[in-house]
Amino acid sequence: MKLLQAINILAVLGTIAFIFLFADRIGGLNIILIMATLWLIGFFVIKSSRGTKKQEEINLRFIEAEEAANSVRKKEIPPEMFYVADLALLPPVPEDDPYKVERCANRKMIRFATPVTNLELKQKYGLAQMDNIALYEENFHEYLKALTIWAAALTDENQDDAALSILEHAILLGSEFRNTYKLAADVCVRFNDADGLTFLREKVEDNYFKDPTVRQHVLEYVDTKLNELSQY
Repeated sequence: MKLLQAINILAVLGTIAFIFLFADRIGGLNIILIMATLWLIGFFVIKSSRGTKKQEEINLRFIEAEEAANSVRKKEIPPEMFYVADLALLPPVPEDDPYKVERCANRKMIRFATPVTNLELKQKYGLAQMDNIALYEENFHEYLKALTIWAAALTDENQDDAALSILEHAILLGSEFRNTYKLAADVCVRFNDADGLTFLREKVEDNYFKDPTVRQHVLEYVDTKLNELSQY
């Protein structure tokens, strides 16, 4: 970027020198057009330079913040950050726990209701805690995945009421698995529940998805199901 700016400046200076050297051979109108062009080139060069400088300042502040965060001493994760699963809110888990619901529920889990950057986490708890935090967050997603798999098995057994209660629980916890929402939509269609589909759509819009294409895919799926119900 700096090299391009230097080339542009040299080009402007060279053109100005050319005008002065051959002014007697260039018509007045042509000189005006050339000067206007130079002004525009100079304007964009200055604008680009300012934008580059601003971006460099932003990058520098980020690097400084990262270096400072990496030097933060390890701090304990407060108990209130952990999510504790309440299986009493769900249908009884099968005794053999084939979907690993209880196993996942008993792990340490962290649920972030709103997006948090790695920089913010390092600033609060130190670099040494980052692996633990990543593991606890992954445990939470594995728990939601287990709930979704369990619900899918229940729908295959025509236990839609039980399945929907599990899916609603996972959705309220912010599941990012598309199948959680698609299964719930399918059950709502079987129940002829347009209000349930509308509520589901609202939750899709409200919930956070790291991958925005998942949200878009689910919204399109729910809209398709709403359209199906409207045809009845």
